[in-house]
Amino acid sequence: MLRQFIMNNIVLRNMMLLSQSTDNYNRTQGGFTPYFRYEVGPYKDDFILYFPKQPYAKQYYNAIFLKLWAYNPHDAVKYISTHYDWYPDKMDFLLFLKHELQYRLEILQKGSQAKWQSLSGICLEWVDNKMGELKDTRKIQVYNQYIKNELTVLVKNELQENTASPAYDAPSVNRMADQVGNRLQQKIDGMLEGMESKMARMAAQYDAGEIELANGLLKDKLITMFICLRNLASKPKGKVKQGDPLFKKMSLGDIAKVLRLHFIPFKGLKADTVEKNVYEMNTFTNENDRNTSYTELNKTLQKFFFT
Repeated sequence: MLRQFIMNNIVLRNMMLLSQSTDNYNRTQGGFTPYFRYEVGPYKDDFILYFPKQPYAKQYYNAIFLKLWAYNPHDAVKYISTHYDWYPDKMDFLLFLKHELQYRLEILQKGSQAKWQSLSGICLEWVDNKMGELKDTRKIQVYNQYIKNELTVLVKNELQENTASPAYDAPSVNRMADQVGNRLQQKIDGMLEGMESKMARMAAQYDAGEIELANGLLKDKLITMFICLRNLASKPKGKVKQGDPLFKKMSLGDIAKVLRLHFIPFKGLKADTVEKNVYEMNTFTNENDRNTSYTELNKTLQKFFFT
């Protein structure tokens, strides 16, 4: 009743919204879109969300990210990937998660929760990749349907123009077009399967470097150096909590791509394997509160770039 009174009074409503004392979500149980699967009942150690009773919107949305931040990077991605597979509208799910992560990441950057910032960034990168994959898949589907439609028209025209051909009814023509379309689909699928390996060979031939470490045991140190460069920023001044960064944009995925493309020890590895190594080293440096070697490296690079 109180909330209804406030929301029906434009002055009180605006004051409460500006002070963030209330929001646009009411406390109606179940009044939200269930992007992430949930159940009402005892808690279990799996990727499902559990509530003692039917949650309202704000409880539900907060629970999604509180559970996300309680995982390590690898399991965090598995967590959102599992719910992505469950939710029927893939693009709607990705847009929801992208917008939520962007917003919550900006809020967290004002505080000191480094682990939450890192997890949000990793998951946001996963969302971007998934959106790209989904868009590519939809383009292929539209293209294939266009080809199939064109083939149907060509077959029908050919049968109608060739007077020597026996008469075919519409279902027969459609079956013939389907047969040709299916054969074409198999060829397209084969081309797509080989495309990644061909692109990798082309990159290795024309664009890639051949950098080899003198000591193969220093691979983790090399990754840590790139992570340090990614996080490098000038010293904060005045009331500003964070200095200017060295890179305007550089993700952990970018580091993995550079390593796999230009450094021999990483070239024989799969892309997801290199990415996992980078994420693990980033988590290690965060959880160990930036060990002495890392801190000294950061200070040296900060002095080199910003003084």
